[in-house]
Amino acid sequence: MTALLLTLVLAAPRVSIGPPPPLIVMIRTDGPPAFVKTQARLHEELTLLLDSFIVLNTPIAVPDFPRKPLADQLAAVLPVAKANDAAAVVWLSEPLPGQLMLHLVAQGTGRTLVRTLEFDRKSRNESALALMMRELLGTAFLYEAPANVPPQLRAVVKQTRATMSYAPDVAPLAIADTPIAPPAPARPPDPKRLRLMAFGLVDSGVIDHLGGATRYGGALSALFKLNHRLGFGIDVSATGHRAVPLESAAVSSVSLPVLAVGTRSYTLGDFAFWPRVGLGPELTWTSSRQSVPGQITTLTGAGLLGVDVSAGTQAFSIVFRLQALARLGRAQLVELPGDHVVWRQPALSLHAGIGLAWEGL
Repeated sequence: MTALLLTLVLAAPRVSIGPPPPLIVMIRTDGPPAFVKTQARLHEELTLLLDSFIVLNTPIAVPDFPRKPLADQLAAVLPVAKANDAAAVVWLSEPLPGQLMLHLVAQGTGRTLVRTLEFDRKSRNESALALMMRELLGTAFLYEAPANVPPQLRAVVKQTRATMSYAPDVAPLAIADTPIAPPAPARPPDPKRLRLMAFGLVDSGVIDHLGGATRYGGALSALFKLNHRLGFGIDVSATGHRAVPLESAAVSSVSLPVLAVGTRSYTLGDFAFWPRVGLGPELTWTSSRQSVPGQITTLTGAGLLGVDVSAGTQAFSIVFRLQALARLGRAQLVELPGDHVVWRQPALSLHAGIGLAWEGL
């Protein structure tokens, strides 16, 4: 009995499991409904045409992938291909209506092939796209050593070679498998040269002031940008108030600083920061019927140090302003007898405001 079982085992046919078929990863991207439908049909046609391959249809977790530069697309798809140990990764994009681009990256060859096609929506043929994708696949492995190419890929290479109009002993032109270099990074758009801003302001005294020191007003700023970050310009602001420091002394005061300003922008996410420094004259008119003199006009030098924070679109943005304004000289009112000081302008004021900015030209 034992001899009989041994004979049956030795006589049984041996089943050998060969290597798995090559894997092709097709990247699925977002787009208009017609484009999404074309991708789905192309995957079906590739699955039928490359029946000895596994054609894996997988999405890409990169927002706005079809509109990114080719270098960014390659950086996104290569990890997907390596993670799946794919022979190649392919994807379709439509940069312009009616224009399709077939992309193929062959793993292990260093070749990236792109083919641009002109299609209208009525004549779009996914079967033809699948044939072109197979041709790109064969071209990518055309010069690889046969020992490094799986049998299924060798069959595709043979079909590709047969479709080329070359004699058997003449090699195809080198351009047939020359890798396409990633496009040069796009130049940033020319900076908008003019930045105009309008603010509502609150001006509060901080150091060495007497009497009412909080004012309300507005400001206009014009900034000329030398490049994307550096700029210089002029600030014109007017702030005024009416205070009653004593029951018998009502004071009215208006200040008009006109300052030359320099700034440099920094970005952090959706916000832009503009540190600012400035110098210039400030003119102040002050009056009170209970003081001597009743009216005075003061012209002095002033300097500012502050920052603007803006958020919004490139053309329009909301701007928050915070800055300190220091004065070299100050206006003050006195009341007789005894030269009693009724009101003194602050040596240092703090401006806070909110406004709207526009960039153009």
